[in-house]
Amino acid sequence: MTKSIIITLMLFTLFVGLHASAETVQDLGKWKKGELLIENYSFEDDLAAWELEDGACCDRGGLYTMEIDKKNPQHGNKSLKIVGHKATGTAWHAKVKQRSVSMEKGEKYSVVFWARAEKQREVRVNFQTQHDPWTNHLSGQPNPTLILSGPEWEEYDYTFTATVDVEKDMWVSLSIAQSDVDFWIDNFRYFEGEPEDDLNRETPFPVDPKEKLATQWGEIKSERF
Repeated sequence: MTKSIIITLMLFTLFVGLHASAETVQDLGKWKKGELLIENYSFEDDLAAWELEDGACCDRGGLYTMEIDKKNPQHGNKSLKIVGHKATGTAWHAKVKQRSVSMEKGEKYSVVFWARAEKQREVRVNFQTQHDPWTNHLSGQPNPTLILSGPEWEEYDYTFTATVDVEKDMWVSLSIAQSDVDFWIDNFRYFEGEPEDDLNRETPFPVDPKEKLATQWGEIKSERF
């Protein structure tokens, strides 16, 4: 083999290695801010990409099922209904989740979704490595527990800062075994940025209800006094 051929092969190998490394870097952060990072966000493809980790496994107890509901969807023609048969009182004993999601260290990420429930109940947002050691990526972040208020559709959101790079190796989920109250979710989005950065919104993100109430009360007081 001539020296020129050897040099050519070495350069080609180096190029392939650099190209592969560049693709790996691009995979973490190739999206635009606000771009949807999960599949089937409005359940129009039924249960595609979504899983239910039923608490009946692993000697945890608890029993839940999930189904597509075509009555009263918030978005499109379908929503996801979670039926609670038996709670354990411990949220993570059962989850509705989507696997193989990513995040980039130092960036903010948001979950925004619509939900309703037969009556008030809690759900807990969870980002976790999808294999042993099952790292909880929300450790040290704001409280991820959200309270679903009742039978009317309402929008809920949660924002956190990524502390590590993860490439398609964690799930986003709602932990649900703290209650057996049935509930529905729809229009479930996960993306880089604050809630108002969501590129899939059909209407502007609403102002904080407390701020809106304070503004309205201020206007009433000024009109009356």
